[in-house]
Amino acid sequence: MEANVRMILFKEDQVNHAAEAIGTLHKQGITDKDITVISGVPFSEKILGRPMSWTRIPQIGMAGALVGFIIASLLNFLTPHLYKMTVGGMPLTPIPTSIVVTFELTMLGLLISTFLGVFVETISPTYGPKGYHPKISDGYIGILFRCPAQVEEDTCNELQDMGAEIVDPAEVKNP
Repeated sequence: MEANVRMILFKEDQVNHAAEAIGTLHKQGITDKDITVISGVPFSEKILGRPMSWTRIPQIGMAGALVGFIIASLLNFLTPHLYKMTVGGMPLTPIPTSIVVTFELTMLGLLISTFLGVFVETISPTYGPKGYHPKISDGYIGILFRCPAQVEEDTCNELQDMGAEIVDPAEVKNP
């Protein structure tokens, strides 16, 4: 089954029409993995009626915080017992100063792992249809979708009735 990639454009103030168009595409049997929305303004998934996109950033951040906590615990509790040096009758591991070191290293692990996680998510490939049109920079919302050739004409006619501007496939620039 051959599928063609098409693009439709809506003006920025026609966000509701864009959401309806996505609903129409779903009714035509086009799945979310075959739809890509691009715009100059970051619209949330909820506004456009799309499923929430999930990332692994929170899990990566928590893993980094856990590694930072473990390293801080080893520095606070293991190191003084390896090299015992009592100073002025104080305990080997004074708790008030240990809290500061533990907090700082935990947050450092969280920050570094979150930064690396965002970096990896950014360079990871996407698998939906790709394309661009210069009008998107002028305030349009672009919806790229991959649809079977036999329903393409019906889908385009239905979307034009909603006020969509159908872009000729030759005008869509591949990034």
